[in-house]
Amino acid sequence: MAHPLILLRSAKGLSHPEYARLVARTHVELGLGQMAARREKVSRWESGRTVPEHTAQLAMAHIHGVAAREVRRLGWPHWLHLVIGDTTLLEQPYTAAGAELALSSALHLPKAPRSPRLLLRGPALTAQLRSALTQIAADGGGTRAGRDARPGRGDVPGRSQALAEQLHWIEARTGALERHEDGSLIPAEALYRAAHAEHRLVVGLFNGRDRDDPAARPLFRLAARTALLCTWLSSAVGEETRAERHNLTAIRAAAAAAAPGTASAAMAHLARRHLTAGSPADALALVRAAAAVRAGQSGQSGQSGQPGQSGQRGSSYGPESILHCAEALALARLGNATGAARALDRAAASAASGGAGPAVGAGAGAGAGAERCVTVSRALAALFLGDPQGAKPYFELFTDSLLAPRSAVPSPQTGVWLLYAADAHLALGELDRVADTVHRAVDVTGRLPPGLDLQYRARLARHENEPAVRQVLERLDEGSRSNRPIP
Repeated sequence: MAHPLILLRSAKGLSHPEYARLVARTHVELGLGQMAARREKVSRWESGRTVPEHTAQLAMAHIHGVAAREVRRLGWPHWLHLVIGDTTLLEQPYTAAGAELALSSALHLPKAPRSPRLLLRGPALTAQLRSALTQIAADGGGTRAGRDARPGRGDVPGRSQALAEQLHWIEARTGALERHEDGSLIPAEALYRAAHAEHRLVVGLFNGRDRDDPAARPLFRLAARTALLCTWLSSAVGEETRAERHNLTAIRAAAAAAAPGTASAAMAHLARRHLTAGSPADALALVRAAAAVRAGQSGQSGQSGQPGQSGQRGSSYGPESILHCAEALALARLGNATGAARALDRAAASAASGGAGPAVGAGAGAGAGAERCVTVSRALAALFLGDPQGAKPYFELFTDSLLAPRSAVPSPQTGVWLLYAADAHLALGELDRVADTVHRAVDVTGRLPPGLDLQYRARLARHENEPAVRQVLERLDEGSRSNRPIP
């Protein structure tokens, strides 16, 4: 993995001597005294052989717009990651080298909960999608045998037995985590920590490896899967900003691996980010790009305009229902009630027929959870169309499935879905039902993760003087005293 200082220096277009002179000049300007401007210093910092003196770090922090308190709080080189993440995701080319740098930068995303804020929108998103589709097309979508293959032992000639064993067990643990997507009693925070640990292991295996090494493509495929796990689990704990960053790296890794199915699933997930925190037009563009990848059309939207219909029904790329649901919600956000209803009917038909089987990172659209996803999508479509009364029956179908003693195993997304149910009740002025919904969210999750807690509180803030709402806020206060950000 490239040292973060390499990324920051390169982003400014500076050589080692130029960067050394800039740091030395800034050191003097800040009143920190004279400092030798030697290129060898910068080289040693980037290789990890030496750590810059604290005053040199303060000069670098000033150059890159990082507060001195963050330098003290995070230490070297961790404070550098406050700068590089978004720059790397946006500026690296869609190549194997660019994917590796993006994967490395996304290992150090902010830990504190933040309000949803997406990085890519409009023309910038379109440009990134075009680059991804071009890279996938240039590789012909991968060989038939290699598409979305899982890197088991022996599928890469000549690699060491040690690497083969390591990949085998990472892949096994990743598969076990993916199976939690339909339902799990393990808190989503714990699942995220486990997924992120696997992601770090995979990205670490790129260190020092030649990108022409036969092991590179299976590594990119596995990195795309672990990044996609981190995506939907970040969303499940209410961290849409972090989810988008993981999502973008998943698309890059899948493109570098020539894994169109994983790329399609990642684009469908990114569409969901834009449904809740971005633009419905961008969401619809992502859905159609995902459908094009599935259909092997290399960047051209499906001729029918209906995701999944020109693709490979029954392929291993994941259930079509997830794409149909995303399309329906985008159309609903755009006010197209007829188009949304038709897309939901296609999603329901796909879910009833079993779709395409287990997905690579398909989230709540896989297996038995597909029908539950369609039910919640019908509720959300009504809500987006301004019909909270019409959303209620579908939300009630979902919430009734959580009633003890015959409750279904909840999806990790349950806390998010109940947040939307609370929105419907708020729109109807049913504050007691809102309070009941929040209590159920806490019951099911054990405690609300910090990101979700923040979003529930934002909904409740205007009604804090109502007795039922005040009581549920007190319960959230009790839970937040023991809440800790995800490491």
